[in-house]
Amino acid sequence: MQTPRPHPEQETDRRADRKMWLYFALFVFAAYLVNALSAQDEVAREGGLYPALPWLTEGTSHLVILALVPFVTYMLSRYPLVTGQLRANLSRHALAVVIFSCVHILLMVGLRKVFTPILFGFPYQFGLNDPSVWLYEFRKDVLSYVTIAAIFGLNRMVEQKSLEVQAARAEAQDRHRLTLKSGGRTYFVEAGNVIWAKAASNYVEVVTPGKTYLARMTLTELAKLLEAAGGRHARVHRSHIVNLDRVQEIVPTGEGDVVLRLETGDEVSGSRRYREAFEATFS
Repeated sequence: MQTPRPHPEQETDRRADRKMWLYFALFVFAAYLVNALSAQDEVAREGGLYPALPWLTEGTSHLVILALVPFVTYMLSRYPLVTGQLRANLSRHALAVVIFSCVHILLMVGLRKVFTPILFGFPYQFGLNDPSVWLYEFRKDVLSYVTIAAIFGLNRMVEQKSLEVQAARAEAQDRHRLTLKSGGRTYFVEAGNVIWAKAASNYVEVVTPGKTYLARMTLTELAKLLEAAGGRHARVHRSHIVNLDRVQEIVPTGEGDVVLRLETGDEVSGSRRYREAFEATFS
């Protein structure tokens, strides 16, 4: 029986987690060194008998947190914090924080109780019977959980964006059409139907014969997709791309700038910076 292949988005998340886990492990190790050295200095200043003890206490805490990373990433996969599911899934993550904290405290204390007598010759006491101790640790664990979720979640978003770019480029090359995300929907537009486009803050307005799309991408990204799709489009201004097959007239306006009049009646500004490149395509 053939094992089903994971969905590309799931595989992308797993790949992103594997890459981020290494960086996060280095971050946790650095935090461990800083915290242990600081605590050791504090014990030494106060005249404590065991200035090396923080290396064990801090080490067990950071080690267990690192071991709990797969639990947090599982929760992100099982209950994603996305629009439409945010409220319901936030409550599940709130419960997950409680589980995360309990496991962290119990494993951390267990390791300390095992290794403290071996390394230092006395039994370790933590105070699990005191609710204030649990509350103190819980506050820190909330920050740890949120930090892990934020770091791995943002890295997944970056990797997913890269996957979308690759898919859009493949669509442009193979089927000569653009993939435009607008208003929560995905539209497929034939490259030849793009008359012109202009930058609009973090979006691009893509003008076609029947509809104007406000797509979340840069003008440079759109230009790369149009090139991959084989369209006859050119950058005529830092904020404008034009389908050269739709240009009826180029009118100089002085100082090297021009206005391109399109067959639709639209007029698009062209700057001298791009003029030589796009006019060469007409020769």
